[in-house]
Amino acid sequence: MVSLIRCIALAVCVSLVAFPSAAFAQEDDEQMMIGRITAVFPGTEDDIQAMRDDDYGWGVIIMTLFLSQESGRSVGDIRGMFEGGKGLGEIAQELGIHPGELGKAVAAVMSGGRSEGGTTAAEGRGKPDRVPGPPAGVPGGP
Repeated sequence: MVSLIRCIALAVCVSLVAFPSAAFAQEDDEQMMIGRITAVFPGTEDDIQAMRDDDYGWGVIIMTLFLSQESGRSVGDIRGMFEGGKGLGEIAQELGIHPGELGKAVAAVMSGGRSEGGTTAAEGRGKPDRVPGPPAGVPGGP
């Protein structure tokens, strides 16, 4: 019985120490994401914070900022369209932006700005554009 009480006391002490540090880790992650986003979309800190306050996820924030930047419309305009029930792909099409560009915008932020969105996955890894065929003398070869 005494060992059970000691185990419970130890568990309570550990959780009191662990939970505050988890909150700090979450705050650090939040600041890291804000830093990544503002590296690609400078001057957007207030918009990012407003969207986080309204429970927007990181992907939606990035795509909203991208649509605003590319279309010349305000972040508020894009948010209004989104909150009015339109999907981000639909908004992109309405603004004359190919919806596939939204994924490239997210990739640019998530890669820390290293992805420019215009390269293929193979190019990004330094692989050749084409895979060579079978060597000469092998069926299917030259």
